[in-house]
Amino acid sequence: MMKLRLITCLLLINFGLSDCANHNPPSPVISNNPDSILTAPSNNGIQSIGLLLPLQGPLANIGLSVKQGFLAAADESRSAPRIIFIDTCLESDMQAAYNEALVKKVQIIVGPLLKPQVQNIASLQTHIPILALNYLNPDISTPPQLVQFGLSPVDEAQQATQLAWQRGKRSALIITANGNWGTHLGETFAQQWQALGGTVVDTLSLSENLSDITKQMRHFLHFKPPHNKRTDFDVIFLATNSRIGRQVKPLLKFFYAGDVPVYATASIYSGASSPRFDKDLNQVIFCAAPWSLANNRIEPNLYQQLKSSFPIRFNQNRKYYALGIDAFHIIQQLERLNQSPQQTLQGATGTLSLNNQHRIVRQLSCAQFCNGYLIPID
Repeated sequence: MMKLRLITCLLLINFGLSDCANHNPPSPVISNNPDSILTAPSNNGIQSIGLLLPLQGPLANIGLSVKQGFLAAADESRSAPRIIFIDTCLESDMQAAYNEALVKKVQIIVGPLLKPQVQNIASLQTHIPILALNYLNPDISTPPQLVQFGLSPVDEAQQATQLAWQRGKRSALIITANGNWGTHLGETFAQQWQALGGTVVDTLSLSENLSDITKQMRHFLHFKPPHNKRTDFDVIFLATNSRIGRQVKPLLKFFYAGDVPVYATASIYSGASSPRFDKDLNQVIFCAAPWSLANNRIEPNLYQQLKSSFPIRFNQNRKYYALGIDAFHIIQQLERLNQSPQQTLQGATGTLSLNNQHRIVRQLSCAQFCNGYLIPID
């Protein structure tokens, strides 16, 4: 039951103590323009922050990673803000969590992490800015004080399709894992590809039973011995985890489709260098947060500090540490980012900008497997 609950919570994330010296925080600046974003005072920076994260329960590992990344970025800054932690595992009612933040006189709220909690807090009549750590569906109305930022795999799917299009591909097969996650990403691939002008030739949802995948792939690729195969596609989009991907890619070669480029989401990478196993993913291209690709050229000091302090959790949760770091920097830079979508912030989760819907847009780093190793690509 606990494992099932954890998986459910992780899906919700993808598609939710006080420290330092006390300060007397100035009041938040409230714009008279209802369509603008509230920003904290720019003279002394943000003095008091409410951080809403799950710090107990099945998501504590992720929540603590975000917290430690946020604290590391705050500690490195010169602003020394007062940070109020509100555990959303204990205070799951966002109205109560919001009220607690107000009582403690925070200037800005960061969080929550789970999509239902973000939707709940978005329905409140907020008087202070909120940086939510997840995205809502675009058709959901949100207050102008709410900015959305997260690690959506939709970003990865959209950038993969754009990269394939730029390389001249036009006719796609889409292969996804079975279940809501795979279905959602398959639809994202299809919508983005068709919006660019491409054609989706066919789609396949893989069986959860690994022994059935070979039969599915043979039928999907129209393979008949010795060499007959379908030839109506020039690119494949793949949304699976690394375990299934390591089975699918060799089958493409076995059924004479190994020369067709494969673009995937970041879930194709286990997060740890495994050349022996990742040789089966050779030539697969995907886009991800820089820190997910062990790119420590961005925030190198924080990367080494967190890796040394939390070696096991860091290797598993690099992208969540990066989320915490970038969340801190975003709230410091909200006023500048709000000036124009052309304003950017080089973050550990990507190159960040703020669009007119008050959503942080991530431009990701891309890589390709070569002899089992990840090679950065432009």
